[in-house]
Amino acid sequence: MKKQLIQAGLKAIFPLCVGAFPFSFIVGAISINAGMSVLQSTLWSLTVFAGSAQMVALGLIQSSTEIIVIFITTFVINLRHILYSASLSEYVKEYSMPTRILMSYGLTDEVYAATIGEMKQEKPGRQWFYLAAMFGFWVNWVIADFCGAMIGSSFPHIADYGLDFAMVAAFIAIVIPQVKSRECIVAAVVATITGILLSGLPYSLGLVIAAVIGVYAGYKMDISTERTDHKIKAETKKILLKELEEEQQRPLLSTTTVNQK
Repeated sequence: MKKQLIQAGLKAIFPLCVGAFPFSFIVGAISINAGMSVLQSTLWSLTVFAGSAQMVALGLIQSSTEIIVIFITTFVINLRHILYSASLSEYVKEYSMPTRILMSYGLTDEVYAATIGEMKQEKPGRQWFYLAAMFGFWVNWVIADFCGAMIGSSFPHIADYGLDFAMVAAFIAIVIPQVKSRECIVAAVVATITGILLSGLPYSLGLVIAAVIGVYAGYKMDISTERTDHKIKAETKKILLKELEEEQQRPLLSTTTVNQK
């Protein structure tokens, strides 16, 4: 069972690994142009493990921005991971603290998208599915960064080649099939529209705001659906009780009619 779950986790994350490789490759190349060594770049991806935050931080480093500004900016960009953690908390509360800490370290956009469906099923040993997907993506990310730092620095304008779109395409392919319920559809549509409207905000703040608004819209739709379902159940219960009362009264009416005759 454990081996099967590990294999399934690696299989689930593989398409996103293919898409993420060019993006991490670019991060590695740009980090060298920003003044890092190959070792520093590789260790950075190994410990930080956050593509969008790394990319923005590199731009700020090249602009000689104060370290506190870089810290605050990357912190804001990664606030969306709080939403991922909240979503997964119900399904990992049974695990030990070290296991949950390890799982939180690798909770990236891609890992969440590839594993949330499996985690919701609450199957025994599902943590191995998650950990396999997480480590598979992590290893792929670090290797790609190393290759970018070693080779990509020879291409000074590599960020303009559009290679990072491969990760976006793979991510869309993973996420879209999971958008099935009305709540998910509403959240996705609202977040998409909001993200487009706020795309001009600096430091990817539009993405964070769009995620929060999308989650709130999905939450409100979920409450609305629950109220509607509750109302339907209440009406159905009234109808059933009325029919039951009529069924109980019919024998009494029949008996009364016979006695009168």
